Amino acid sequence: MQSAHFSLEGLAVPKIVDKDKMRAQILQAAMMCFAQKGYHATKMTDVARAAGLAKGTLYLYFSSKDELILTLVQSYFDQIREEITVQPVPPSLEAYLAILHSTVGLEQREMTALVFEILGPGFTDPRAEQIIGGFFDWLAGHWGRQFEKLASTGQIRCDRDPVALARAVIAMLDGLFLHLTVFAPDEPLAVARREAALTLIASGLKG
Repeated sequence: MQSAHFSLEGLAVPKIVDKDKMRAQILQAAMMCFAQKGYHATKMTDVARAAGLAKGTLYLYFSSKDELILTLVQSYFDQIREEITVQPVPPSLEAYLAILHSTVGLEQREMTALVFEILGPGFTDPRAEQIIGGFFDWLAGHWGRQFEKLASTGQIRCDRDPVALARAVIAMLDGLFLHLTVFAPDEPLAVARREAALTLIASGLKG
């Protein structure tokens, strides 16, 4: 009995696509388009072209422009969460304030303004509010646990709920960072405002 011989020659072999890599490629293209043309003027066709894809292929990954910008918002806050998570647990109030000092880096203002200009239209979506609110809920809990430890060693006050303290700090930092980004004072003035705000935060935490 003769053995059968099979050949793959001439057969079309399906292309293996890394879906995560493709999604990242599309998101990068969307960011570029939103930055160049603005969210409202950008069409899905523009994103597909920038990503080097057919429009139909783009819709296999993202059903709409709203889904694109929501994913970008989620990615932005996921990245911030990851950066905060890997920071060492501060053993003292001074160490915590040093983290805040680096968080409100003046060199980040230009990038922050660009990010908010690109992602800003997505912030009005109720689903984006859930993403952003969820991030700040997480951050309040994360810092609240750190404050609880600092309070147990007498580093900070213990007569306030640690999560409430964390939310107060977050609100102050939000206001400070937006002020420094939107109004863009010159560097000496920006430094003075940052240092004054951090001094007030330190005083409030000490009680």
